[in-house]
Amino acid sequence: MIKKEIWISDLTHSEQGLYSATFPLGASYIFAYAKQELGSEFNFKLFKFPTHLADTLDDISPAMLCFSNFSWNIELSYKFAYLAKQRNPNVIIVFGGPNFPTNQDEKLEFFQKRPAIDFYVESEGELGFVDLVRSLKEHDFSADALKINDKKVINTCYLYENKLISGPIERIKDINVIPSPILSGALDDFFDHPLVPMIETTRGCPFSCSFCADGLDIKNKVNRYDLQRTKEELYYIAKKVKNINELIITDLNFGMYKQDLNTGKLIAEVQGIYDYPSIIDAPAGKNKPERVIETASMLDGWIMGASIQSTDPDVLKAIKRSNISSNAYQQIIDFGNTIETNETYTEIILGLPEDSKKTHLESLRFGVDSNVSSMRMYQAIMLSGTEMASNEDRKKYGLKTKFRTMAGCIGIYDIYGEKHPVAEIEEIIVSSNTLTPDDYSDCRIMNLIIRAFFNNGIFGETHAMLRSIGVSSFDCLMYIKEHPELYSERINEILASFLEETIKDLFDTEEEAQQYVLSPKIIKSYIGGDLGNNELALYSTLMFEEFDDMCDLMFESVKGMLKQKGLLSQKIENYLLDLKLFTTMSKKDSLTDTKSVKRATFRYNFEEIQKVKFSIDPNTISVPTIPIQFDFFHNQEQQKHISNAMSLYSNHTNSTGKILNNSSMRLIFRNFNKSKRKQPVTVE
Repeated sequence: MIKKEIWISDLTHSEQGLYSATFPLGASYIFAYAKQELGSEFNFKLFKFPTHLADTLDDISPAMLCFSNFSWNIELSYKFAYLAKQRNPNVIIVFGGPNFPTNQDEKLEFFQKRPAIDFYVESEGELGFVDLVRSLKEHDFSADALKINDKKVINTCYLYENKLISGPIERIKDINVIPSPILSGALDDFFDHPLVPMIETTRGCPFSCSFCADGLDIKNKVNRYDLQRTKEELYYIAKKVKNINELIITDLNFGMYKQDLNTGKLIAEVQGIYDYPSIIDAPAGKNKPERVIETASMLDGWIMGASIQSTDPDVLKAIKRSNISSNAYQQIIDFGNTIETNETYTEIILGLPEDSKKTHLESLRFGVDSNVSSMRMYQAIMLSGTEMASNEDRKKYGLKTKFRTMAGCIGIYDIYGEKHPVAEIEEIIVSSNTLTPDDYSDCRIMNLIIRAFFNNGIFGETHAMLRSIGVSSFDCLMYIKEHPELYSERINEILASFLEETIKDLFDTEEEAQQYVLSPKIIKSYIGGDLGNNELALYSTLMFEEFDDMCDLMFESVKGMLKQKGLLSQKIENYLLDLKLFTTMSKKDSLTDTKSVKRATFRYNFEEIQKVKFSIDPNTISVPTIPIQFDFFHNQEQQKHISNAMSLYSNHTNSTGKILNNSSMRLIFRNFNKSKRKQPVTVE
């Protein structure tokens, strides 16, 4: 007897490069558990790429076609679902994932808007999906027969005669009953693609933030996989990974639990043997800073941070968030900065309930002055299934929203031999009772200045000097914003274009946004990168490509601000002159020119200054009597990392922005040492 086909897809847009360039880990857990429980009865397949799914659909129609539903792939997944249903009305369409309302009326609206979907699996998918397959088997794989009988399926809801039918919500008590999709080989094929491996060691989050899909009560209990399993998964990944330096840990509070210390030891062990991963992306725990620090001390390359979203107590109350204490936060950041191979960050969201220009700038100041490596600044997005997106919160806080195309989530896909345009639309908050539209735009300009002139250590040495003489880096960034007379013509053009893109192509309804972007001429402009970009990423990249203009603006602003404060001495001016040259030699064209050695002569001994991480007061240091020549170069590790990163993001319209956003800058900016021998160099 031929087994029925059940296909599980976690699709990513791919026309502008892979939007979600990661392993389909969540879907693979569903796949692995279903195969364990029902593999003798059904043939399961796992998909990531639209072309793979489309090609396979040309040959056969499965009994069940299932999709992981996220904000970045819902329209793409539904396009496949709708067309498959048109081709074969008997195919059962199942969606699952966090991008789903929690309110009953909104669930009903979700199904009414997407009639091709037969069932939606909520919360943890493994139990619900297997129960659904078994229930369908009992009803001869007829969705109608199951619905007529008013069958309650675990973690599953569906529409019948315009009524919402929901089953009981359950979580797996012991997640170790789920086979490892990594160790079982379910993910083996994905090692051959430019995808970042992911690993999950815990599930759940004890916090209840209203803007986050993981803040639901049902997800508050944290469950953990056995340590031996985690060890075997880490070794398995390290042995099979190809030309990828990164590992993503999907835990929501890594390092906060005592068991994470053991996980940290395992990762360090793997790094020592395989030199992988050199970059670790894992959200640091929001409590227990001492434990987070102890975990971090074992690892190389952890991009660690403490997300605060806002520092304002009224905003935090409105979103039901309790931040880590300022002291604990600073402990984590200060420690992260002591490890040469690590990066630190914090996250700030613009437009949350009760946010204003004043509170947003205060939050930005807190982040910048805490000395993180990078500020991750986001616009508040209405995510389905979150409390903030509810009608109650919208009315209470006067949240005004607009709809726009998600950057990178658009394409024209060949399905069943025909071309189909698809775009994902997101809803962002642009004003509220406390934030005017003009203030929103002004805050966005400040976000761009921070990303361009503070993030990624592009001017890290300059900010270190400012801190050493007791001056806030944020004051310097505000000076840049408030003195447009210092801008070059090109910087002016970039800022004007950024502001224009920030406020244009925004629509009052999702339908208007879809109608606009899917018109033939417009969608080609989006795919080509002329429209619909991530504004912060694109325009900070454009500034980075005008490095000389950036340097001029940064150093003129530093001098102007210090003069304004009565702190600009001749010694500081002399030091800034050398530091500007040093910055240019180490960072200009650092992604495009990795083979040549550059040489320049300096009055200051930057080898000695580097030993104190550039935290010096120029008024107190002596200047060597003999000028010093330094060579600037990329070592082999850096050249390999940049080559891998270029390959990973080669198809993206803003590959430079992707690399700058997702790399450790120690692997990007040139090293330097005193000139010792004759070799081909670029002399400045």
